[in-house]
Amino acid sequence: MELFFANIINDTAATISGDEFRHCVKVLRHKEGDTISFIDGNGGLYSGKITGITSGECNVQITGHTPDYAKRDYFLHIAVAPTKNLERYEWFMEKATEIGIDELTPIIGEHSERKVFKPERGERIILSAVKQSLKAKIPALNPVISVKDFIKENAGFDGIKLIAHCNEGVRQNITSVLPKDCRFLIMIGPEGDFSASEVELAMKNGFIPISLGESRLRTETAALTIVTATYLLTSNF
Repeated sequence: MELFFANIINDTAATISGDEFRHCVKVLRHKEGDTISFIDGNGGLYSGKITGITSGECNVQITGHTPDYAKRDYFLHIAVAPTKNLERYEWFMEKATEIGIDELTPIIGEHSERKVFKPERGERIILSAVKQSLKAKIPALNPVISVKDFIKENAGFDGIKLIAHCNEGVRQNITSVLPKDCRFLIMIGPEGDFSASEVELAMKNGFIPISLGESRLRTETAALTIVTATYLLTSNF
């Protein structure tokens, strides 16, 4: 199944434009009368028949709709510091989307080597991964924020809050803190890890410190390990 993203959808019709239009009509050569599948980005999967093609838009008559298509049993908001090599972060964004996340927030810590992250390319990577993995909900890519501001803003998060770090102190194994059917907010720091003051602030605001084992993992590897563990341990297959 080939999926497209429709940016305008009402009860009976949809419009596909921009890059999605070019891929649908110019690359895949769809024409009037063809049946296609598309998503609204909020969990809805649609089928429809192309009724008209203009120079920049594809009009579709809706023939079927599945709300909450392939909805997961858990909610995952993951906050990850952008890596110095941006390609590694983009790789993580793609794979995490394929496995399943709901929100991604780039966080900048005291030890971060990369202080700037531009979201435009990231949004395209996420959309491509959504379609490739046959999902109907597009994860939110939130604005960049400092670690400490992120902790404060999410002090009242309704769910389980975790922070993965390598500093000294008691840390729980991730497998012991992931119940099924729950909401998770998980933080992963930069290559230089979180600072001691960042970890202390997180713990004061209800974050549980966790360990991913004895191996020293790159930021993107640690983040994808957490996404995968959450998927495997909390899903009702």
